[in-house]
Amino acid sequence: MTQQIMPLMDAASLHLEGQGRPMHVAGLLIFELPAELTAAQRQRFVTQLVSRWRRERRVSSPWNRVLTRPTRWQLRPATTTCYDLDLEYHLRQWSLPGRGEAEELAQMIAWLHGQSMDLAKPLWECHVIEGLANNRFALYVKLHHALVDGISATRLLMRGLATNATDRAVVPPWAAPQPPLEGGSGGPNWPSGSELVEATGATLKLWGGAGALTTFQQAPRSIVNGVIGQHRRMTTQHFRLDRLKAVAQSAEATLNDVVLALVGGALRRYLLDADALPEASLTAAMPVSTRKPGDFSVGNQVSMTFGCLGTNVADPRARLERIKASTRAGKSMVQGLSMNAQIPYALLSTAPFLASVILGRAGKGRPLFNTVVSNVPGDSQARYLDGARLLHCYPVSLVMPGVPLNFTCFSHDGYLNLGIVGCRDRVPRLQRLSNDLAQALEDLEKAVSCS
Repeated sequence: MTQQIMPLMDAASLHLEGQGRPMHVAGLLIFELPAELTAAQRQRFVTQLVSRWRRERRVSSPWNRVLTRPTRWQLRPATTTCYDLDLEYHLRQWSLPGRGEAEELAQMIAWLHGQSMDLAKPLWECHVIEGLANNRFALYVKLHHALVDGISATRLLMRGLATNATDRAVVPPWAAPQPPLEGGSGGPNWPSGSELVEATGATLKLWGGAGALTTFQQAPRSIVNGVIGQHRRMTTQHFRLDRLKAVAQSAEATLNDVVLALVGGALRRYLLDADALPEASLTAAMPVSTRKPGDFSVGNQVSMTFGCLGTNVADPRARLERIKASTRAGKSMVQGLSMNAQIPYALLSTAPFLASVILGRAGKGRPLFNTVVSNVPGDSQARYLDGARLLHCYPVSLVMPGVPLNFTCFSHDGYLNLGIVGCRDRVPRLQRLSNDLAQALEDLEKAVSCS
């Protein structure tokens, strides 16, 4: 494959890389070993898997892409094909100490996630972790945001997994065949002058819109905003999808609205415990895919909407109603844009924040938004790795200066899985947020009378 110039949105993720600011995203996949294995077979399972994967020489895009210059200081970054992949570097095996509880796994993932990637090598790593409690093991796979967004990253991870338990020769993600329509649907054309004006007008509304639209002016100062350090915390939570859908149906809300209400309820409790709840509601940036149906290409195709979290509303039902009004106003504005105006809107709406990061001002003043809440669509089909069933897939996203807390969820096989990432210095006792999310769901179920 010949040299490829990075698209503008992909290149932006590379430019933002810096000290204490790694720009990769990841997935944490939890598998349960096949029940029919003997104790000796369970003990050898992960080692045999890693050994087989290290002998695999097939590599597909983007796993074989490497920067032509290993630095973020370049105006037009480009990648080329790597034909000699060092799998001893990219594929690593670990074992948890002690009993392999969830807290021990979270500590390891937080450490791995805080490590920046080597820009001189293909921008991905795969860590296979054994020793989890209850006959489980995990894959932690990270890819640089310059290669993928959340949707394309999860597709890459799911692509090679089997759909039945009898397939015992599953190829590693980097060797899985490409989908037939990768990049085939194409993106929008270059916007016209009128479409640029359209995108600019929508962006200006974020600075002073009226009605229920959430704007940059509404985000309050809070203890979960500010400068960030190099180290991370990570925790997880998962809920049965039927519980969340029952709440959504009772409240005539969307699943995304319910997720925002849980995050708002959890943050309210967290900030109250710290005696640091702002009078105004915290707000969230919510990435939205701009992909056309059938577009299986990798790379970044994301726009942004913004919504309130209702952290200043005590009643769970009233909080959800406020969130509904906010998200509907945001969606209406973005969906009202023509296709060719959505890309310049995505760039213009995030430009003030990205500029503050590049200039070193992010986290030193009032935030434009307080956190990020992202929902990556999944599927309901069970997946297997050499007969081991995938139980949960938790997204492990990035945090940025000024926004040291991120909630990202992914639906799979009847569960909504949330990965929560925070800056270790800025967001202490992150595990409390996981527990507070569970309490927020119970409170909301009671409030809408579906428990």
